[in-house]
Amino acid sequence: MVIDNNMLETISLIVWFSSNQNFEGFISIDCGAEEDYLDGDTGIIYKTDKDFISTGKNKVVAPEYNLTTPYYGNMANSLRTFPEGKRNCYTLKPRQGKNQNYFVRAFFYYGNYDSKNQTQIKFDLYIGVNHWTTVVDMQWTYYEIIHYSVTDTIYVCLVNTGFGVPFINGLDLRFMNDSPYRSMNGSLIPKVQAGLGGLDPTKKAMRYKDDVYDRIWRFDVNLNDSVSISTEANIDIQGSDDPCRLPVEVLRTAVQPRNGHNSLSYSYTLGHRENFTPEFLVFFHFAEIEQIAPGKLREFTITLNGLNYGPFTLEYLKPLTIGPYKLQVPEDQVRFSINATLRSDLPPILNAFEIFELRSLPDSPTNQTD
Repeated sequence: MVIDNNMLETISLIVWFSSNQNFEGFISIDCGAEEDYLDGDTGIIYKTDKDFISTGKNKVVAPEYNLTTPYYGNMANSLRTFPEGKRNCYTLKPRQGKNQNYFVRAFFYYGNYDSKNQTQIKFDLYIGVNHWTTVVDMQWTYYEIIHYSVTDTIYVCLVNTGFGVPFINGLDLRFMNDSPYRSMNGSLIPKVQAGLGGLDPTKKAMRYKDDVYDRIWRFDVNLNDSVSISTEANIDIQGSDDPCRLPVEVLRTAVQPRNGHNSLSYSYTLGHRENFTPEFLVFFHFAEIEQIAPGKLREFTITLNGLNYGPFTLEYLKPLTIGPYKLQVPEDQVRFSINATLRSDLPPILNAFEIFELRSLPDSPTNQTD
């Protein structure tokens, strides 16, 4: 066989990314794919699921439902279905082992794979023995959880609840233990991970390689009465002591109030659950991206569900994460405002923010022995 330069470049790229993903602690599965492949947009190597599960059947979506999904490989158009058995589980064995934090993400898209034009399928998703979520969306979607695993093996299970055949398109696992997203008493469910002030209307999201933790940042979250600001200057996240390590492109944009206003505000409304008061963690991410004239000051406070924090100031091009703030939300809403202080010469800014639900895991497996 003759190997040309293009083939050598492809082989080198695959070897490089394979070693890099092992270092980062990546497991990336395209459920239903027939062979492994390299996604050119992200550099992620997707594996077939044959080494992770032995049940189910491979399917493809109907041709008229094919999706082009930048940053998500080809997983939208292939899936694995589980017409037999009540509970079918993927077995994930990250090399970092037990007593670690992992970011787990599951992707779903019905795509009329069975030619039945079904309008609703509902099934449960479990992580280990604990309920994670109920899958009800037939359109392209994903669910995420940051999970502290007390065992070397993590099981992600699809449970048939009698409302249609469970299916799954993709499954990611990311090692997260050097990150600030930790909950040893349960799990964190991302609700909002928003980059603000993005100027490219065609770019809806950002993930790995731009984000070292492979968070998916959304750019379609808007704050009322705000305008975008941006910079082309370099922001050194590697040399920063901010453990959240946001992508440079997220920190290069921000929002500030429209002229005449001194406050930014946002509210996130929860789905009401009887006899349950959810707990949340909220992170605020900043970087001063404007060169402030000598003698001028940008200073602000944060009000989160009626609690006040600050005042805070920023350093030019230096990332700063404020939080996480933990709060209980009996009124079904997370609300915050960022307000200029009386002595501030400039309005407040905000580059990004995150809201996580703290989810207790009532059922825990027995710890594995060393």
